[in-house]
Amino acid sequence: MKYQQRLQVAVRERLRKLMTAPYSSAGHEVHLAVTWINSQPALRGLLEEAARAEPDLDSESFRTGLTNGQLSWPSRTEEGQATLIWKLMQEIAKDEVDSPDIGWQIASGYSMHKNIQDNWREFAEDILQPLFGYLSERVGAESSILHTLERYRTRFDREELYTRFTADTANGEEVYNLDLQRFLFLEGDHITQAKPRSASGEADLIGDLDGRDPLVCDGKIFDGSSRGKGYLVKGLHQVVKYAHDYGQHTAYLVIYNITDKLLELPTDGTPGAWPPYTELSGVRVYFVHVRVLPPTTTASKAGKATRVTLTRDDLTNPDAA
Repeated sequence: MKYQQRLQVAVRERLRKLMTAPYSSAGHEVHLAVTWINSQPALRGLLEEAARAEPDLDSESFRTGLTNGQLSWPSRTEEGQATLIWKLMQEIAKDEVDSPDIGWQIASGYSMHKNIQDNWREFAEDILQPLFGYLSERVGAESSILHTLERYRTRFDREELYTRFTADTANGEEVYNLDLQRFLFLEGDHITQAKPRSASGEADLIGDLDGRDPLVCDGKIFDGSSRGKGYLVKGLHQVVKYAHDYGQHTAYLVIYNITDKLLELPTDGTPGAWPPYTELSGVRVYFVHVRVLPPTTTASKAGKATRVTLTRDDLTNPDAA
């Protein structure tokens, strides 16, 4: 919980800097805020999730209303409102590079004060503050699943789990899934159940099934052989079906790489950004790659690793991978 508390404090401090910034550097302060939020995996995860709530928001009319005195929020949820504000801040940050005055210019179009500094303060309070309130509330209520999964990649007991895996390889996938379930609960307060039945079959990890937002998270072993690319692709299609069963638009496929091969995954997002994800049948599936094979030698002595590439075409054709 200490992480969430520190992040809440940091979110509030970032808002304070925005609200007290001199109007002449308002756009630059927005730029700094956007850069900082993008550097926080938990906040990025929350904003990714929020964007799924109202995917067809009219952000253009929202921005137009800011400057013509006819502001109307097209959103109907807190998630939608946060999404509109976040997009506006990203646009200001981008425009600020060539137009340093963009911050106070937009604020002056919104506020009717004669004092430009008062215009900016009112704009920050009325328009920007709800985003930071949303983030602070969500961070306090729960840890982002993406951030929790990111931490799991480096904080599990690789040696112990691998020993248990090799003792019962037929059920080895369950060894890792149960460990992940425990971590999700202890670190992120995400309640999961082992293999609950859904209309599509049985998911390895589905949490909060009776709640409003069930967590759809499936874990699959990758051994480069019988459980190779084709096995992962079929796992992807399974998790999409699970998401459909529970009316979800976001799911997570955790890949336990039991080999020394480098697994390259496709993404519909920014190349190189973590985590990679794909959009399939209305569901965004995040790939969380976990290297679970204990090292047998030092990195300097290891030979060149073999690369296994999963392509976008592989994902759309589970029988060909």
